[in-house]
Amino acid sequence: MTDFLNPDEPNFVFNGINALIDFECIIESEIQDVKAQPNIEEITILGRSGTLTEWYGDYSAYDLSIGTVTIPYHRLEDVKRWLSGSGKLITHNDYDKYLEAIPKFSSPLEFENEWGAFYKFELTFRCQPFKRKINEKRLTFKERKNTFFNTGSVNSYPIIEVATNTGNLEVTLNGTTLKLLNLSNAWVIIDCEKGEITQLDDMVRSIGEWPEIIPGQNEISFSDNFIESIVLMRSSWL
Repeated sequence: MTDFLNPDEPNFVFNGINALIDFECIIESEIQDVKAQPNIEEITILGRSGTLTEWYGDYSAYDLSIGTVTIPYHRLEDVKRWLSGSGKLITHNDYDKYLEAIPKFSSPLEFENEWGAFYKFELTFRCQPFKRKINEKRLTFKERKNTFFNTGSVNSYPIIEVATNTGNLEVTLNGTTLKLLNLSNAWVIIDCEKGEITQLDDMVRSIGEWPEIIPGQNEISFSDNFIESIVLMRSSWL
């Protein structure tokens, strides 16, 4: 899929379909690399010069323009079906990462017939702010205390799977502790992005804060009930 993305040739993969190879799309201009902007709120206080700023660590979705795309006449219906719904977007200039994206529908996709041989249209994707690693490897930990390195550029919210004995379990990641209550002797899944903990398809009660993985060196530890853990970092880039 991404083996056919050339850094010197504008191209993209959406929902597993390579625009150039699979649907003969010709993209006329370079695809830009866009950085998501933080959601910073400016606060004006009466009687005080300037403004205060407030930020909760979140970022805005953004538009990524693909520009003008030309397709063969016979590919029109295939392309219409392809550019429907959301999916993973990979561009030629960052082909080891993907964005969660959806073709922008603020205006209709207008396909212009060129002499009965080609169609042209303008394409823009609405993208979620973070890039994620394609096929990111999970980390397996057998010890109660471990260190690992995150190559991402911003904090991320991992999935932590732990094989545990009966009782309570504490998971501490970079000084933030989450205590899981009344566990069974089975795997428990902690989804820090969704704020959800499950074991044997049941919800698990917890005390504490949701931990984050930071760029660079990280440290994770488990309490006595720990047997084994598997961590998906969900490394993220802007």
